[in-house]
Amino acid sequence: MAAPETSIGQLSEEQQLALEQYTSVTAQDVPSATALLQRSQWNVQIAIAKFFDGEGPDPVAEALAAQNVPAPRASRQENLQESLLFGSPPNSNSSRIRNVRDEAPRVVPQPEDQIVRRPPFVLFILLTPISLLYKLFSTAFGLFSYIFPFLPRLLGHSPPGGSSRRSNTTGRKSLRPRDAAARLKREFEEEYGENNLPFFEGGYAQALDLAKKDLKFLLVILTSAEHDDTPSFIRETVLSPEVQSFVNNPSNEIILWVGDVRDSEAYQVSTALRCNKFPFTALVAHTPHQSSTSMSILARLTGPMPAATYVAKIQAAITSHSDQLRTVRETRNAQNFERTLRQEQDSAYERSLAQDRERARLRREAESAAAEQARREKEQAEAAASLAAKKAQWRQWRAKRLAPEPSPDAKDVVRIALKMPEAARITRRFPANAAIEELYAFVDCYDFVGGSDTAEEVSKPDSYEHEFDFRLVSTLPRVVYDPESGGTIGERVGRNGNLIVESITDGEDE
Repeated sequence: MAAPETSIGQLSEEQQLALEQYTSVTAQDVPSATALLQRSQWNVQIAIAKFFDGEGPDPVAEALAAQNVPAPRASRQENLQESLLFGSPPNSNSSRIRNVRDEAPRVVPQPEDQIVRRPPFVLFILLTPISLLYKLFSTAFGLFSYIFPFLPRLLGHSPPGGSSRRSNTTGRKSLRPRDAAARLKREFEEEYGENNLPFFEGGYAQALDLAKKDLKFLLVILTSAEHDDTPSFIRETVLSPEVQSFVNNPSNEIILWVGDVRDSEAYQVSTALRCNKFPFTALVAHTPHQSSTSMSILARLTGPMPAATYVAKIQAAITSHSDQLRTVRETRNAQNFERTLRQEQDSAYERSLAQDRERARLRREAESAAAEQARREKEQAEAAASLAAKKAQWRQWRAKRLAPEPSPDAKDVVRIALKMPEAARITRRFPANAAIEELYAFVDCYDFVGGSDTAEEVSKPDSYEHEFDFRLVSTLPRVVYDPESGGTIGERVGRNGNLIVESITDGEDE
């Protein structure tokens, strides 16, 4: 069981100094460093050896055992992951330990030029005067080189703070996660030959998110080119046909992410996963019993081992956790099915509602069109009735203003015989100097001619322009006497004439 966390304020001066020395070498976080130092009895050399070589037999415990002194409880070493996978002695805390997993944090790589590495506090105090002198010298030299820009080039030196300060001394260019993954895959093929490993072509954070989303197992392999066991581990274990077949098996649901600690992202991942020995392998998966979003480390495999043992340990971890992921996967599938069914029902309801809206719209448009048609017909009927009333009023008014028929012995008289549309024949005399419009007015107002003089006087209708709906023509030869051409009756008809009244239909050419 993990030791309780200890704050720095509770440590003695010697323990704080040991903590500063240990973190300056390992750059490990303070809680983990404090726990490891406690297990090492605050011996910095032993703690550093444990950090880089792994926690094997405890030298302090062995020394105490040689003196027949019982080892302290804090120095008891137990691999909890091995106990979970391959069984552990029965004790009162075993059930609680099985439900506790180390969290696998989501690591987003930070560019190397943005990483601020702070020295230990004691070293910082000692180097502060030197740092101030360097800054003062840099400022003065920068001002001097600004005033005399040819001197640095003449002396062959670049000013402090130039590009040379940012040069990469490791000889390995820092790349983005996707490019770093492609470079590592290419280096594997160049160094160890062709392989069938399904490298994840992306960063650790993307691989972790994909494993969480698809409920798969994330297999993280961290290597160090400076470690002696790395080449043999890759050739004999990772690239063995047994391991490649196991990783490529779709039923195992494995996402493989490989990192080289020379890269910034892989180094940060090794720190987050508490890697203390290379080569290092971690199996990460979603642990629903801890939280709905937690990703935990199911197994840690450190150091070289045979391929069969490597596959057996990973398979045991996958088997022990597959039921939980299967339960979550079935729950998600049920939720997705319900969500899909609900979406389909909502879509069907929306389509039905849209059809109802469309039918209602068409019905409203039809009713609106019918109402508009009725309104237009009513307006047309009212306009026709008004026009007919004004035409009748005009005829009554015009009939009162017709020139009287000349006497039989009057001179300059034109005798006109009119054949009306009702087949009636009318003969009447008109003054020769009367306008042709007078003849049209007589025909149009014939029904009102001869009315009682005592009848009520009718006025001319307002806003009305009368148009004759007939024409007067003669036959043999056919001549049309239209009122628009003007002229008098005598000039156009002569002394007498036989004229026919023809109705003008709508659309007929004049």
